[in-house]
Formats: sequence, structure tokens, C-alpha cells
Amino acid sequence: MIEIAVIGGGPAGLIAAREAARAGAEVVVFEEHREIGEPERCAGLLSISGLERLGFSANGRYLQNIVRGAMIKSSGGRWRVLDAGKPVAAVVSRSIFDKEAARQAEHAGAEIICGVRVKAVKRCGGEFLITASDEIYQSSWVIDAEGAGATLLRRFLGAGTEPRGWIPIIQLIVENHGLDKRFVYIYLKNYLPDFFAYLIPIDGSLGKLGVASRSPNLRELLRRFLVEEFPDARCLSASSHVIYTGSPLDSTMLFPLRFVPVGDAAGHVKATTGGGVIMGGLIAARIASAIAASLRGSSSEKLLAEARRVVEELWRIAFLRRLIGGMSSPLLDLLTAIATSRMGSLYLSKRGDMDFQASSILGSRF
Repeated sequence: MIEIAVIGGGPAGLIAAREAARAGAEVVVFEEHREIGEPERCAGLLSISGLERLGFSANGRYLQNIVRGAMIKSSGGRWRVLDAGKPVAAVVSRSIFDKEAARQAEHAGAEIICGVRVKAVKRCGGEFLITASDEIYQSSWVIDAEGAGATLLRRFLGAGTEPRGWIPIIQLIVENHGLDKRFVYIYLKNYLPDFFAYLIPIDGSLGKLGVASRSPNLRELLRRFLVEEFPDARCLSASSHVIYTGSPLDSTMLFPLRFVPVGDAAGHVKATTGGGVIMGGLIAARIASAIAASLRGSSSEKLLAEARRVVEELWRIAFLRRLIGGMSSPLLDLLTAIATSRMGSLYLSKRGDMDFQASSILGSRF
């Protein structure tokens, strides 16, 4: 009998496994791919403060670059600069980062089984029967970190994240981008109304370039963007996946079911940027610690309240996303101009938080 079965070896699942194991729980992680961190699809732009909150060093071997701000190109072609004047984010190799998260989880005592796909989860009395490849495992709790598809979650709950919230994205590794590696670059294009395009430098030549849209001709839009902004860049590799821009599930409400989703499966993602490693990791860590406390007969309320606060922040960020998405291009350009003004930049450099974006605007802190 396993105490906690974690389905999925991405950051949320691995951080959950680490925290539960540290608290003394018996944890097994089931990962369908044969290697942790593969395939690598994420842009890997993580706030330095977020890394520290999760217990990771900003100078780990996964580090590729450090950035201090953003350059935003409006739909009208004007550049705006948001410069914090100090390091604020790390560009990381998600493959190496995930392997480090796995190493920490195993060091804490969790077991990780790779190359095993969980096909079904069924409740049987007071436990769960987990069908993974050709074997059946028994578990007291399930943490569902299966990712964007969340097939098991939908089967178990009959519901999940907002289908309309998922947007297809193509990400390239490009060479010869020719930009200052101290900044990330955001491009607001009228032909990309669902999201934005970006270039995240790895170094002075290599970068991660992404274009997202619900348009069925996303590849054509990507080619158009490359011609407009990076005609001299050379594509080294490409990957396709989806990002979430909807509202999160409140996993704390599902705690009594003992089947608790975290990470992308629960939409624990910043709707404004599609980034989920930090916020999903914070929620997963607290959910897992709460489960471990419950298994040991201790109170889980404080930990669940902390997780709920992060979920509420994601709800507020999703509201901001809907608000911004309804703006006309001139109004959005005006908002960008205000944010990148001297006063706006000064405020954000002192009180800004890449992860707790709504709290930054309201002047509150996590």
C-alpha cells in the first residue's frame, strides 16, 4: 500500500513528492516518459524570488541566463522598456531543472518510476486502485499532476479546467537573435489576439522564441512573425504544446476526496503569461504537506489555507487577463506606456512580483 501516489513527474508532481516525503510520507511518482524532463517544451523563465520560495537556487546547473526586465513592442511598433535595474528572473533549462527536482524528491525519500503510464484510477472502498502499465498499485491518496490533458482527472471528477483556456503554442530554439540578453522580449501583434509572441535569450545568440494562437494556421503566423522580427535567425529545433490562460481549480476543495489535482492539470498557471512552475509548485508543496500531515493525524488547515491563498491569486490574475484581453489596441498601448513609465517602472521595481502579479498591483504581499 502506497500512502501517496503522484501521477506525473513534472515540476508540480516532483515538488509535491519532495515535500510529502520530507514530512515522512511514503511517496511513489509515476512518470509516463522514460526520462524526467523530456520532452522539454517550457520557456523556462522563472522569477528568482519564486525559485527561492520553492527551495531552488537561482544559480543551479539548470541556469542559462539572468534577466533584469522586459522590452515590450506594441502593436503599433513602438518599444517600451520595463527595467527593474537588478536581476529579477532566471532563464533555465527545464529538462535540467526537472531532473534537479527529481533528485531532491528522491533524496527526501520518494520513489520515481519512469516509463510507466497510469491508465486508470478507481476508488475501491477506502483506497485507490491505480492501473499503471500492466500492474495495479494501491494508494491511500492520489496527487494528480498529469499535466494539460488531465484525462484521469476528467474521468474521476467529470470536469476539469476550462477547455477554451488552452491555447496552442509553437516554441523554437533560434540562433542569431541579435538582442540584448539582459531582457526578455514581448511582441503584441494584432494577428495574435489570443496571446503574444516572445523571445527569451539563452545567451547573446541563442534564444527561445514562441508564438501562441487559437488560429488554425499557427505555423503561417509563426513564419510571418519570423520574417517581421527575426529574418536573420536560424531555427535549431521546434516543439508544439499548449498553455493555459483560464481560471484555476481550487484543489483545496477537493482535499476531502483524497484525489487532488495540482499543476497544469488543475490550471495552476498564471493566465497572463502561461507560466505555471512557480505558482503550481507553491500550491503543490502545500497540498502535499497537508496530505502528509493528515496521514500523521495532524491538522492540515494552515497548509490548505496557504494553498488557497495562492489559488486566489491565480483567480485574480485570470481576471486581469480577461480585463486586458478585452482592451482595444490603443488602450492596451496606453496601459503599457503607463507600466513602463518612470513612475511605473519605479513602483514595479520596488513592489513588483512576477508571480503574484495581482497582489503587486494592489500593493499587497503573499
